[in-house]
Amino acid sequence: MSDDDDWDQQYRSDPRSTDDLIRLVLTKDADDDDYWYPVWILQHRLPEIMMPVSDLIKSSDAKSRETAATILGQNGVKNKRAVSQCVNLLAGMIHQETDVAVLSSIAFAMGHLHDPRCIEEVLSLTQHPNADVRYAVVHSLTGHEDPKVIEAMIALSDDDDPDVRNWATFGIGSMIETDIPALREALFERLSETEQEIRLEAIVGLAQRGDIRIVVPLLDELNKLESESPENLRKWDLVHTACESILPFAQGGGDDRWLPVLEKFKTLGFVSGHAIQETIDQCRKSSP
Repeated sequence: MSDDDDWDQQYRSDPRSTDDLIRLVLTKDADDDDYWYPVWILQHRLPEIMMPVSDLIKSSDAKSRETAATILGQNGVKNKRAVSQCVNLLAGMIHQETDVAVLSSIAFAMGHLHDPRCIEEVLSLTQHPNADVRYAVVHSLTGHEDPKVIEAMIALSDDDDPDVRNWATFGIGSMIETDIPALREALFERLSETEQEIRLEAIVGLAQRGDIRIVVPLLDELNKLESESPENLRKWDLVHTACESILPFAQGGGDDRWLPVLEKFKTLGFVSGHAIQETIDQCRKSSP
């Protein structure tokens, strides 16, 4: 039996009835430790439980509709079941739903299903007035190279809400390989952020595209972090990623404008001594 089969069997063998599990989930909040296990059991019973899920969709109770969307999203299922049927139900919900918690759950669910038909549906929510909905939209759309998605994510990287901006910046910077002027400019705009993590996400995105304009802002971030203890691992991870991303461009182009950050990398020990020294020497040779 494969690991995936073991994973599925863990949930499919639960003896509790579907009605009991649904009642249990409806009494819990997503932040509760004991919320997700019964949800994952229900997800593994799809498509056999489409009728009770459809009843939840028709409910006047927002929590019931939110639960239906979460079950249909199958975030706890490795081998998704009845994806087309789940997408159809979610698409029907999205056009009539007004509750922001339910809309957020629908957007998250569509992202988990990885069905191309979900893109247009989720895109319809990109300008929703509620930040939680837009946050769910960003998560759902992250990783898609579709031009419409990239355009939407670029706009969301300038969102009023800092969490939306942060994840959208991460989405266009690190999660896709598309390299177009509009995307680079969107990342460059984020370098003026007051939130350090957003600035670093933008720096990583530009570093992975070899944009020389990050030399000064990256050097500034390195100087700031040098005096800090590495308690915020995310910030240090982002800096390391930016450093590693720059090396191939500095090595390949031999551009001496990379030297200030390369020297800083060497001082901080971010890259192995031989590799960084070799790159520094190559860039110095190109200096007039």
